[in-house]
Amino acid sequence: MAGLPTAALQLAGFLMAHAFWATSELPAGSTYQPQSLCMRGDGSRSLQSFEGATPKAQDDAARAFITGGAAQWPDCAIARAVKVGTPTGDVDALVIDVVQNGGNVMTVVQAFRPATQGFRLLGDELVMGDGGPLPPLPAAQAAAAMRVGAIDHPGLGDKWQQWEMARDRISPLVQR
Repeated sequence: MAGLPTAALQLAGFLMAHAFWATSELPAGSTYQPQSLCMRGDGSRSLQSFEGATPKAQDDAARAFITGGAAQWPDCAIARAVKVGTPTGDVDALVIDVVQNGGNVMTVVQAFRPATQGFRLLGDELVMGDGGPLPPLPAAQAAAAMRVGAIDHPGLGDKWQQWEMARDRISPLVQR
């Protein structure tokens, strides 16, 4: 990767904040409906939710958008909630695919505790490129760009800062 896609990462951060806002308020038995947020060169944005009869069908529609509909946009972020298997059990996570001109340039995974268990971010996000996790410096730069986008979300007020301050320091997705 020649340089980090800063505008796309900030867009992804905005969508991440939006998705966690929705997720932090979900009642028991509800699931986050996958969404995309895409931006044209002039800064205009489009938010889309992915429909389906089941959460899996919604997830499949979101995945198909990554290689299909996202190609018409210079920058897109697609957010999906998933369960990640770990040695200690399943962990809830938000997966955000960062897409430029229809090509997935990186994937960000942020573990969280759902609202029914007291919403909380669990450790730092994992930032992955084609070859797996990014090295520490580019991963930290990508996370910083996403935080700029997250803080820019007008509806959150100070929720993002509260979530950051209460964030667990160790991600259950990282093996030490």
